[in-house]
Amino acid sequence: MTKVENIKVLIADDTPANVKIIEKFLTPRGYNTVLAENGAEAVEMFVAEKPDIVLMDIMMPIKDGYEAAKEIKALSSPNWIPLIFLSAKSSIEEQMEGIQVGGDDYLTKPVDLRMLETKLNAMMRIVDMQRELHKTSQALKSYYEQAEEEMDLAKQLMENLTSQRNVCRPDFISVYNKPADNISGDVIVFACEAESRLYLMLADATGHGLSAAISQIPVTQLFYHMVNKGYSVSAIAKRINTSLNDLLPPDRFVAATIASIDFNSKLIELWNGSNPRPLFVSKEGEIKKVFEKTNFALGMVNENTFMANVECFHWEDEGQLLIYSDGLIDAKNTEGEDFGFERLKAVVSQPTSDEKTLFHDKVIDEVGKYKDNNNKFDDISLLTVKCLNSF
Repeated sequence: MTKVENIKVLIADDTPANVKIIEKFLTPRGYNTVLAENGAEAVEMFVAEKPDIVLMDIMMPIKDGYEAAKEIKALSSPNWIPLIFLSAKSSIEEQMEGIQVGGDDYLTKPVDLRMLETKLNAMMRIVDMQRELHKTSQALKSYYEQAEEEMDLAKQLMENLTSQRNVCRPDFISVYNKPADNISGDVIVFACEAESRLYLMLADATGHGLSAAISQIPVTQLFYHMVNKGYSVSAIAKRINTSLNDLLPPDRFVAATIASIDFNSKLIELWNGSNPRPLFVSKEGEIKKVFEKTNFALGMVNENTFMANVECFHWEDEGQLLIYSDGLIDAKNTEGEDFGFERLKAVVSQPTSDEKTLFHDKVIDEVGKYKDNNNKFDDISLLTVKCLNSF
């Protein structure tokens, strides 16, 4: 005998003797029974009692079993409540009609109680699976809602952390940052240490989304703090590296480009740690300087091994400085080919007459047309700064 706990069965039949036999059979096996004498009452009891299984006679007064079954199936959606017809109608056509109106099984009268128990056990295995799925669904829903709330908080936090501070000539700067996930693992920040001296950083943390963004919190805070204190580019890079090396796991680090631009002396000082090579391009499309990526990423090595090598460039011809994350040149087309450094150079080597954006919009437009939007891509970031002869 299979023992069943907390399972409620609705029995709808207008013959008391039939109901008594089934009720007497089910009760010792742990089922709770709810009774209805006709189809209309069966629908009412279904709504009021919310049974787990329905046993339905077909030939009943007021409303027959077919009509009651249709209404019960409509009321139970989207949940599945097993409904078994118990009827003296034994032809194949009549059984097919019962299944077509919503019945899940069909037993002919007189009902073989052993077969009924077997059918109920089979149905209950499915009901148990449905209950577990519902629990899992509710847990996933709760987890999703919590994750959404945390993501919204993280987005707001990152927006506040990367808000630009004391920027001299913001019209000189163009920024593009497109995340692969809901939140970008790339950050672009800039601030002025003096009226004509701009500091900037493009940092690309390992991975994507929230886990990558978390790595950027100490990076942005240290950047702003040290710019305000007037530290050099190499000192900023060294200090951030030491902090990240202490904080991050060994497999986590932040590729970064940190630079200062003195518009009066027309001088760029740039530290590049594992980011792609920044470019200085004249308005005519001539690449005047390719900065190298000679240093380790931030947090990758300890302070004794860390290299703070800074490249300097003095511009004579007006142009722009382009700094970008590897997501830009690693963007793939439908053939799986990277956009690449050479294609980037070809795009910026074409002269532009647009004094406002220079090459910035053109690069983003070309990458957008090139990449396959159906495939997941890395965070894509581009920072462009105008370097003019008069500040």
